[in-house]
Amino acid sequence: MGGRAVKSEREILHINTDDFFASALRLRDATLRGKAVVVALPSSRGAVVSASYEARSEGVKRGMAVSTARRLARRAVFVPPDWDFFGKVSSEVFGVVRRYSPVVEQTSLDEGYIDYTGCDRLFGHVLDAGRRIKEDVAAETGLALSLGVASNKLVSHVASKRAKREHLVDVYPGYEREFLSTVPIDRFPLVDDRRASMLRELGIRFVGDILLFPEELLATCFGPWGRRLHAGALGEDATPVRVRPPRGKSLEASETLEPDRVSRTLLESALYRVSMRIGEGLRNERLLAALLELKLRYSDGAVVRGSAGLDAPASDDYAVFEPLLGVLMRIFTRRVRVRELVARVVRTEPAPVQFELFDAADGGSKRQGRLMSVLDGLRKRFPPGVAPAFGRAIRG
Repeated sequence: MGGRAVKSEREILHINTDDFFASALRLRDATLRGKAVVVALPSSRGAVVSASYEARSEGVKRGMAVSTARRLARRAVFVPPDWDFFGKVSSEVFGVVRRYSPVVEQTSLDEGYIDYTGCDRLFGHVLDAGRRIKEDVAAETGLALSLGVASNKLVSHVASKRAKREHLVDVYPGYEREFLSTVPIDRFPLVDDRRASMLRELGIRFVGDILLFPEELLATCFGPWGRRLHAGALGEDATPVRVRPPRGKSLEASETLEPDRVSRTLLESALYRVSMRIGEGLRNERLLAALLELKLRYSDGAVVRGSAGLDAPASDDYAVFEPLLGVLMRIFTRRVRVRELVARVVRTEPAPVQFELFDAADGGSKRQGRLMSVLDGLRKRFPPGVAPAFGRAIRG
């Protein structure tokens, strides 16, 4: 694309490694090139972790049962996930990216943000730097990047999705609202599957349709998220690119189910207990969770994973539980007993002070903070089953 007519105050790039899992596997095994590749556990009752573009063109989707994927893509090559290898390749990609800015936020193995603001003095115009990043990553890792450039994180994220297949999309400052208006509502980063269905029932099929509703009406119906949704449709997002701190103590909690469970009610109960331990760990470390991951291990050994971000970083138990519950509903697709649940905090932010950990828009935030502090103290003093627990956490 041509040079920008106007330079914005912020210059944010969103990077997306094209077809990351299949492309990484092809680096190791050249015989996979040109073939439909499905990353999944060997069990026919397992779930698809990732599908290459070729496999997706045949109808294979992430989270689909492997047996279904095999019927749809009969010639596909099914490969088990190698998380250590994927992590190594991801580190190589972001190692190149970090040469161009000290402010890089990695949000997953294959995606992240770069705050390029002010870096043009060292590396030139943002679009030229973007092209060089793509070239350097391709030359040093063998992987292709799609890039979105915009004045904020939200718009750059949407732009990189539009740039799929090694392209670069630049959204000029002042054109954010127009660019977003035709984006389908289920492709908007602020809207998950559940909310997309709800918004479609209201006649909102594209991001531009959101602006047919007054901000106050959206806030009345949906609370703080309604205001954020309205601002997002205008192309506004003041969220900073955050450098992830060095990985310290792992915030992870798990529960082994005895006996194995298949009841959603009992699984939710176990998940809430896990969320309580994650929440307590966050508060002890003075951290807020921004991105969570849930892993289910079935009784037949199959493992499925899913992740979810929080609308606003938080550390109270229910704020941790709610997105994890959404993941559970999405990935628990088999009528097979579950052996273990493992929840992990993938990305955190530092918490400024004890009672500012919660959303300031919530009038009861300080009371909630005090309640969590009291519960933490009681849980340390008394054993499980004696310390207070909410209804969801009571064992079945």
